[in-house]
Amino acid sequence: MAADLMEAIRAALRASGRPLTSSELAARLRRPHAEVEAALVALGPTPELVVGEWPVGDPHFGLDRVVVATWVGEADEAARQTALACCRQVYDDLLRDFLASHRCV
Repeated sequence: MAADLMEAIRAALRASGRPLTSSELAARLRRPHAEVEAALVALGPTPELVVGEWPVGDPHFGLDRVVVATWVGEADEAARQTALACCRQVYDDLLRDFLASHRCV
């Protein structure tokens, strides 16, 4: 995994102040989505980040999963759980908005 991509992801998450999906990060960094997602998965165990991953069952969504990450810095477990809940909320909002507007024909 490219160290420059991992540092760019860390910097983008620090600057954002909110959780970002892998797609948002890929667009901000102008890097391929697959590379960013792989880097997020690799960064998942690092203590300063929280990375959540949820499956998407609808084939019309265009993705098999949604990966959301946020910066927590050096935080305790309660802060990490709160950050994960924020990531989950991004996923829930994304899925809700998709399902509210999606119509199969």
